Amino acid sequence: MMNQLLIHVIIILFPIFINQFFYATKRSHARNNFYYIMNGLLFGLSSVLCMSLSITVIDGFEWDLRIIPIILAILYGGRHYWSGITALAMMFVFRIAVGGDDIVFAFAVFILFALPCFWIAKSFYAYSPKKRVYTGIWLTLYSNAIISCLLFFYASLMRYELSLKADGVIHFIMMELLSFFSIIVASLLYENMIEKQAMRHELEQNEKLKIVSQLAASVAHEVRNPLTVVKGFLQLFKENADESKKNYLQIALSELERAELIITDYLNLAKPHSEHLETVYVPDFLHHTVEMMYSYGLIKNVEIKLVISFADKELYITADKTKLSQVIINLIKNGVEAISKSGTVTVSGSRDAHTVVIEVADTGAGMSEETIANIGTPFFTTKESGTGLGTLVSIRIVEAMSGKISFASKPGKGTTVTLKFPAVTPIDK
Repeated sequence: MMNQLLIHVIIILFPIFINQFFYATKRSHARNNFYYIMNGLLFGLSSVLCMSLSITVIDGFEWDLRIIPIILAILYGGRHYWSGITALAMMFVFRIAVGGDDIVFAFAVFILFALPCFWIAKSFYAYSPKKRVYTGIWLTLYSNAIISCLLFFYASLMRYELSLKADGVIHFIMMELLSFFSIIVASLLYENMIEKQAMRHELEQNEKLKIVSQLAASVAHEVRNPLTVVKGFLQLFKENADESKKNYLQIALSELERAELIITDYLNLAKPHSEHLETVYVPDFLHHTVEMMYSYGLIKNVEIKLVISFADKELYITADKTKLSQVIINLIKNGVEAISKSGTVTVSGSRDAHTVVIEVADTGAGMSEETIANIGTPFFTTKESGTGLGTLVSIRIVEAMSGKISFASKPGKGTTVTLKFPAVTPIDK
């Protein structure tokens, strides 16, 4: 009995150990449908092996841990349902091949426990790691409860009297406990892989930023000085030039101003730390910032809206107004430029527990998962004339003010950028 139980645990954990290799070598956006199908095949095989080594618990009724690999495949497949669908299909096919009088009962169990799993999988990765582990445990409890209820229902329907002998009850309890142990260990291993991948990605990003920051610090000042001299002489020439030459000089001056903006981005990248922190009332701050961008939206035929939630009026944060304004303006500008004809950019502010949330959402072209994964990479841009530094500087500024920034987007459905800052009260000013 104990040997069979231990074999069940090893079978369940085997796909996770194989997954560690993929997590170590592939970034999240590089995992295509083929990866999720292969992942589903591994968990499906694990489920089939569990079914093959089932244990008799009560009067000839056999029990196994087939549901654990299926729950893991569905949940950790997230919005990529191929993993869960593939694993579930393998279990269905094997169960049909095995046959038996209770095959309808088995299918009812599969459907009743799989549907909630697929529904939760949509937002599973939005949960905290602890909540993801608890979710797996509760789904296991739910699945075991469904199986137990349908077992007794099936027995009464078939007019079969179950004799609850001591050995059978002990086996049943042991299987229940083992199922909880298996889902906890498997979930913790998965969370450990996710955490290691996030740390690896953060280290790679920090290394890239370090190189760019060093380049910025050593070059930006040296380049800005001669540009300032050239700009001054061009302005002098423009005053005494005839009308035909003024146009050319204006073009040269505008390009110099663009070069100065790029250099400013480099300097902000090298030194994102805010030196003038103050308590900021978010509604007033957003109203003033959005007001500055209205004319830009009108030129591009884009409506810029401000939505403030006054359910909790304590929308105060500690920030550098000038740099935070730079971030919001950059995000609004990106949203406007993402809209090809006409659309809307919505800026909103609200409070969630101890966090103030600022969102900038547009109805533009949206981005693919691969593009989102590359946001924050130095010199990565989706614009023809962009440098890739604007968003990177915004990320650094937000992080320097103890905030967090995240991007959510779908092609053709627009993009939402979410900023989260620790909420403060006016007395903290």
